[in-house]
Amino acid sequence: MSLTIDFHAKLSGHEAKEWIRNCLTAMGHEHDDEEKLVDFISQHKPKDFKPPRKSRANKKSSSERSETEYECQLCDARVWNDGLGAQCTRKKKDGEWLCTIHCKEASKNDGKLRNGLITEDRPTHAYGDESQQLLPWHDVELPEKKTKKSSGGKGTRKCSNCGECGHNKKTCPHLETEEMKEKRLQKEEAAAKRAAKKAAKAEDEAAKTDETEDTVEDDGSGVGLHLIGEQTPVETVTQQILNEAVDTVVDENTTSVTTKQEFHAARTELKKVVETDTTSVPEPDLEEDLEEDESGDGETIMFEGIEYTLDTEENIVYDDELAEIGTWDGESIEFNNATAAKLHRVRKLALKND
Repeated sequence: MSLTIDFHAKLSGHEAKEWIRNCLTAMGHEHDDEEKLVDFISQHKPKDFKPPRKSRANKKSSSERSETEYECQLCDARVWNDGLGAQCTRKKKDGEWLCTIHCKEASKNDGKLRNGLITEDRPTHAYGDESQQLLPWHDVELPEKKTKKSSGGKGTRKCSNCGECGHNKKTCPHLETEEMKEKRLQKEEAAAKRAAKKAAKAEDEAAKTDETEDTVEDDGSGVGLHLIGEQTPVETVTQQILNEAVDTVVDENTTSVTTKQEFHAARTELKKVVETDTTSVPEPDLEEDLEEDESGDGETIMFEGIEYTLDTEENIVYDDELAEIGTWDGESIEFNNATAAKLHRVRKLALKND
């Protein structure tokens, strides 16, 4: 008769000692002294011993489990088992007909189990309630699900970057890379510099034109006067006017004056008239005019390095050409339109470049 030993079963030290004693006695070695027997066992204790792992039992397939006969010592609950159903393999709880896990499930659902008991008929619905979910056992044909048709309220999703369909912003092929962004910024900066240079050039040309118009002098053409120089004395001009007037009035070949006395008398009388008409006219006081102009309500303000003129009564801001560009709130300019704001940025960029 061959006996098998469960080497993975737990064994106490006293039982192991008696086991070894019996083996020695059977082999003709008597060990009546208890201390010597314990020393003998301690001397022969294995070192660095690791018990081998217990081999797992071959797992049954789902179909095999479903065909296994009922075992009374196991839990009476039915498990899903891939839709085939089978008895739970856990042991029953003491005094109960279910295992610990299925006892908790039954206590939460009024003593009912989702898949029922193995000793009862297989339920069609969860917990035997037809209002619950239909259990899709392997031999049950489920009704086809009705697909909801959209009412057409939602359209095709578009990419928020380029506006095209078929992809999102993360996978957009037109998404700007860091290198592309750097090139774009360089182009914008170059364009801004060119615009600033053009604006500065236009301002220089306008300033030169104003200076040219201010420095144009009247040479007296068209009135019969020929100025000798910029600082010609008044006496010289008076004598010139007198001589020309006398030459015009008196011609030696066609004169109607018969005697020299009459000629000199007419000349003297004409000289008096010319001197009376050519009395110096006082020039206007330019300083007074400038003071009157400066006494107005205009005030020069500085915003981000650019000078503007402020109407302190209306809080209106004007540019160099006295064109209204916005209003002043005490700290910054609120521009009337995008053009005025852009021109300010161009002038500010030109100021940085200088």
